[in-house]
Amino acid sequence: DPGGGGSGGGDDCDWRVWVEDDFEFLIYDNSTDPPTTLHSATGRWLDRICPDIGFDASYPEGGLVDPGALAQQALASVGIAGPAISTSPSAADRLYVQVPTWLWVDDTWWRPYEATARAGRVSSTVTARPVRTSWNLGDGKTVTCAGPGRAWQPGFLESSSDCVHTYTVSSVDRPQGVFDLRATVAFVVSWSSNTGQGGTLPAVTRSSSVAVRVGEIQAIGTR
Repeated sequence: DPGGGGSGGGDDCDWRVWVEDDFEFLIYDNSTDPPTTLHSATGRWLDRICPDIGFDASYPEGGLVDPGALAQQALASVGIAGPAISTSPSAADRLYVQVPTWLWVDDTWWRPYEATARAGRVSSTVTARPVRTSWNLGDGKTVTCAGPGRAWQPGFLESSSDCVHTYTVSSVDRPQGVFDLRATVAFVVSWSSNTGQGGTLPAVTRSSSVAVRVGEIQAIGTR
């Protein structure tokens, strides 16, 4: 049968190898525009020959493999945790109104992620690349950055990073007295197969959040 490549089983039909290697002898699906190649799990295609009708049909041994569906499987298996959020001043302590807050995610986390799915000898690999970070500051404001942000260092100007936010209101009146600071990273996803096919898949995102307490600095005037 086409699944195992043996004889016709309970009937008088025989299975004969028509194509030994569909990487070498290409088989096309002409219903698509442009035509795409078809691939079996083993690379072999079998003709079914029956006494009454002769040639019946050709079948992919082990079943037909869809590289695009494999790419979707690979994407589902990509392990990308939410980003680790850092701020300066540190969110572990207290942020302050009218003081610029630097925002960034771990730059070792900001990298391409890959995964591969296989069916027989056909494989598809997806690559998810981070492209931007959207920050929801919890005070009704948002900031979008073209990268992971930049870790603050003494002497850096505020213009050294595109991920900086200045709070203008404190969080004292919010539930639990905090703002929910959330970073959402968008990934573009591409895929390729050892069949030569490939393309893009819908973008994916990963998010993390931290609770930040934003206070006011009280000034004391003397004379």
